[in-house]
Amino acid sequence: MFNNLEEGISHSSLPSNLKRVKRYNFGEGIFGNTPALIEKFLNKEESLKPLSKISLGKQIRNFIHQSSNRKKYIDLAVEYLQNKPVHHQQIYDAVLIGAGVHAALFVYTIKKENPDLKILVVEKSSSICSTFYKLGDALVLNSPTFSKAGLNSNIMQGHFVQASDFDELFEKPFPTAKHIYELTTMVFFHSDADIVFNFQVDEIKKSNRGYEVQFKDKSFEAHSVIVSNGMGDPNLTSFSRDRSSDRLITGDEFIANCFQNEPFLESIRDKRIAVVGNGDTANCVMEYLLPLVYPNYDYGFCREHEFLPQLIYWVGQCAKDVQEYYFDNKTRYCHSGGVIEFFWNGETPFELSAGIWRKTKDLIKCIPQKLSSLTHKEDSLELNLESITIDVDIVIDSTGRSNALRSSLMKNEKEYINGDIVLYGGHWSYEEESFIAAPIKKENRRIACRLKGEDIYLIGSVCLLEELVDDEEAKDGSAKFLEQRNSLTNSKRSLEHTLPRTVSFAQFFHASY
Repeated sequence: MFNNLEEGISHSSLPSNLKRVKRYNFGEGIFGNTPALIEKFLNKEESLKPLSKISLGKQIRNFIHQSSNRKKYIDLAVEYLQNKPVHHQQIYDAVLIGAGVHAALFVYTIKKENPDLKILVVEKSSSICSTFYKLGDALVLNSPTFSKAGLNSNIMQGHFVQASDFDELFEKPFPTAKHIYELTTMVFFHSDADIVFNFQVDEIKKSNRGYEVQFKDKSFEAHSVIVSNGMGDPNLTSFSRDRSSDRLITGDEFIANCFQNEPFLESIRDKRIAVVGNGDTANCVMEYLLPLVYPNYDYGFCREHEFLPQLIYWVGQCAKDVQEYYFDNKTRYCHSGGVIEFFWNGETPFELSAGIWRKTKDLIKCIPQKLSSLTHKEDSLELNLESITIDVDIVIDSTGRSNALRSSLMKNEKEYINGDIVLYGGHWSYEEESFIAAPIKKENRRIACRLKGEDIYLIGSVCLLEELVDDEEAKDGSAKFLEQRNSLTNSKRSLEHTLPRTVSFAQFFHASY
């Protein structure tokens, strides 16, 4: 396998032969009013050195290396972006919907190509990269790609700061959601981006000069609209429910509480819990409930106090038990190698005794049935499945996401835009039968969607990624490719696949002007 490292073998930090993946020099771009603001800030922090000796970009990297300094820098960036005035009467070249990772990289790439293009970002929440901001350190991006070649050194292609510039990630392959939020904020800041917060798009209407993006009584006009608002909000329509309560929470809410709310964790001790769903969100929830990994202080999988539930029903999980699930998906846990922190005693998961696996199976019951309805009883929740009914104390709904704006737009005919992408992290060499930590160019790939006959585009994970990223590149995340995977990662929803497409699309968009 990759660099002779077996899948599933644990390591507390990045293996020594992979610690320093080549860092690509994309050049330093800091646009608009931000350079002067940054110099003033670094002077105040007594961190600014003569620019003739060291570039401003490198000084920024040196300063934000420490997490305490980085927090000050992020606070500066957020305050500036949130208070920067925006011109309502101006006609923009493009309005981007959503202030997430892909919007940031698009704006930055465009600014490097043509800083005079007028780009506006509208964001429904009060935060940049709102999903990652809420999840914080509770979500670890444990892609096999990061573990094998340290590819976090090139998440934001073209930007002079990368996650590997952060002190806690210098020799670790797994960034958390907080790190992606911090990096995204810096990319927007260095772009001197125009962002309007608390603006949830109600409608996109044709106008004489292009399009009008509306929210209540406010609107902006632009020649083009680019939708980059991610996968959307938690899906609340997958099963019927008689009402809402604090005993019924979404997977995102659960993960965010794991990060922010210690009393919440104590509240699930000895409770009967149902996790509904079998996708990535459900997997992340299960990792924090148990988790399915041993205590790993390097990557955040640890707890000061135990809070095991009494019983967990995993509704929708087709594996017959958690042992089968683990071995079917062990590349997901390549950074840890354990199973459950309270049962782990030093072995790798492949050496765990039958007794330990039995405890695990007694705690987790996999139910491969669909939940049809949920009813609140006096002191429990009743779940009606296809052939059985179960009672639990708490339900964690992890049944995926829905994006209302995408759904409405996708009713129209669409077409794909093609372009070349560069995967800077690395590639599989058929000749050498090993993973090479060097860039590879893939030509004529689908990079974005476009509504037919319109200047309305969809980029990033708002696209139908099953159609955008082909099986040859991503191997579809299916089990048969887990052991012999030739692609960068085993998920079409990975940033390794979507962000290079954003760079390519930004270049296409610039060329069209």
